[in-house]
Amino acid sequence: MQEKDEDATLTQLATAWVNMRIGGEKYQEAFYIVQEMIDKYGSTPFLLNMLASCYIAQGKNSDAEVVLQESLDKDPNNAATLINIFMNSHFVGKTPEVASRYLSQLKDTHPNHEFVQNYNKKEIEFDRVAKQFTRA
Repeated sequence: MQEKDEDATLTQLATAWVNMRIGGEKYQEAFYIVQEMIDKYGSTPFLLNMLASCYIAQGKNSDAEVVLQESLDKDPNNAATLINIFMNSHFVGKTPEVASRYLSQLKDTHPNHEFVQNYNKKEIEFDRVAKQFTRA
């Protein structure tokens, strides 16, 4: 694909995704690709979430928080942003109330999202198992 046109948007996105999957030093390469796309096309929630994922993969959770907040400012109900900021909030020392607010917003705005459906199933299962231990 790169031989065809290494500057094509689809090629760049695919390369960034592959680099994220490979990991290690490739995280930084993915970061540069996504940053270049943002510089070229402007920041969108999609690209900002990719950039935040690059930061998170490199353990730069505070930088990811800034990018995710920018994405949230652009689209306050973007499912990917809400998921990422909810998950990342634990790593940047946000209070459980802040994390819960993001999760509640996600559940309210995207009740059929796969993440929400799986999360709800896990809550139900946890409650079921916890009841086994509370019965004496």
